[in-house]
Amino acid sequence: MKGMPRRGGWLVLALLLMVATGCAPALQNNQDELNGRAKRLKNIVMLSPDTCISELTAGGVKEKRDDWCVTGQSNVERAIIENLQAKHVNVKVLKAGADLEDETDDIKSLYRAVMESIYTHAQFLAGNNINFFPERRKNFDYSVGSLEKLLKKQKADGLLLVHAEDEISSSGRKALRVVQAINPFGVPERAGTTSVEVALADRKGDILWYALFYESGGYDLREFDSTKKFVNAVLEDFPAEGK
Repeated sequence: MKGMPRRGGWLVLALLLMVATGCAPALQNNQDELNGRAKRLKNIVMLSPDTCISELTAGGVKEKRDDWCVTGQSNVERAIIENLQAKHVNVKVLKAGADLEDETDDIKSLYRAVMESIYTHAQFLAGNNINFFPERRKNFDYSVGSLEKLLKKQKADGLLLVHAEDEISSSGRKALRVVQAINPFGVPERAGTTSVEVALADRKGDILWYALFYESGGYDLREFDSTKKFVNAVLEDFPAEGK
């Protein structure tokens, strides 16, 4: 439905942007077990969200804006902390100094590789994914490697990894869309898309919970109130104690 964030709890992954239905797959057999483990995590640290905000030109070219990225990162970070604190989850941002920079970079790289594997092998995509392995989704078992050393230093038992992207239509693109909408034979160019994905891992590095939301044209990560509404939708099913 237009104007509503599309829900991606668990494995509604980035590839769903290519699927017309946008339906969620069946839940994993071990979801209850993973949710139970997630609810036992009392102190969580979050790597500063990887946030990229680009201007989408009239010609469809994406131009990254570093100033917007900084603002968006701060908004996403703040919105996640406020949401989880309201769920009685202790969360703080891991400020990676020089001694942790290489380690956190490695974790982010491993995370992207793991997500690529999930996209490739654990997402059915209505029969269009020839590389889909039912057992990989039935028994969801993905890890970024041990986080014991890192989390012990932070006195934490869980790690949040966050990736956010936003496309802001330029004034020229907005004007073009208006003209195309008036033309009965025209097909308006797409609006910019907002997306946020969040994954929760424990000290073993096991991914216990994962969610992705995306929406076209309705949100702006440069604005905190808009970001907060979007993040609240992303974290609606976060496995906090009492849920």
